[in-house]
Amino acid sequence: MFRFFTRKPLHNCLITFCLTLFIAALFTGCGDSGPKKAKVPKVVPDFSLTSLDGQPLTRDSLKGKVVLLDFWATWCAPCRAAIPHLVTLYKTYKDQGLEVIGVSLDQGDQSDVEEFVKRNNIPYPIAMGTNNPITKDLGNVSSLPTIILLSKQPSIEFKVVGFNAEIAGKLENKIKELLAK
Repeated sequence: MFRFFTRKPLHNCLITFCLTLFIAALFTGCGDSGPKKAKVPKVVPDFSLTSLDGQPLTRDSLKGKVVLLDFWATWCAPCRAAIPHLVTLYKTYKDQGLEVIGVSLDQGDQSDVEEFVKRNNIPYPIAMGTNNPITKDLGNVSSLPTIILLSKQPSIEFKVVGFNAEIAGKLENKIKELLAK
C-alpha cells in the first residue's frame, strides 16, 4: 500500500506516532468525551425538612448561618466514619454560626435512625430525607455520604461525596472561611 511503511521501521514509528497524536487531538477537541460532572446549583432552592424531634428545618430558617448538610444512612460505613468528625465540627463552631443537619436516606423505619442517633450521641438535628425533593434539588444526591456546605446567604459553597482525612481538612477550612465572612 504505502511503500515507505515497509522500508524504514523508524520512519514507520514516527509516522504512526504523529498520526496517533493527530487523531487524539481531533477527539479531544470534539466535545465531552469523558464522564460528566453533576452541575451543582449555586443558589439553594427552597427546602423543607422536619427533624426527628418535629422541628421544621427550612432554607429560610437557616439564613445567616453556615449550614452543613450531611446526606447519610445508618448502613453506610463511610457515613458512620464521618459522624464523629461532624459532631466535633458542630460542637466547635455552633456558637460561631455553624448548623449541621444530618439528612438520613435510610429506607427503613424512622425508629432505627432514632436509635442510631441516640446510640452515637449525635447532638445536631437529624431529618429523614427519603422521598424528599431536597436530594434532587441540591444536585442529585445519589451517593453516600454526600456533604454540602451552604453559606450564610445561602448558596452552595462546597459539595463532596465520600469522607476521608483530606475531605475532613478541606471541610473544616471552608467552614472557617465561611464563618469569617
